[in-house]
Amino acid sequence: MMLKQLLKMVSKTKDNEIDCDEVYNVIDVYSEAVARGEDPSEILPLVKHHLEMCVSCLEEYEALMRILESALEV
Repeated sequence: MMLKQLLKMVSKTKDNEIDCDEVYNVIDVYSEAVARGEDPSEILPLVKHHLEMCVSCLEEYEALMRILESALEV
């Protein structure tokens, strides 16, 4: 099972990827755009791809989205 997941992730690997540090530098911009109803994947496609591949960064993004959504509810 884990081998299949690993092979699937390897097959999705691109030549031009960004690392977690680069994602953390722009995750706020990405999240705020999503919260406004925009599609940041058009201007930050590598961030979107990284979030699809990296559980840690995805968790950070989801936590940030919860914060932004709760701020909008007030």
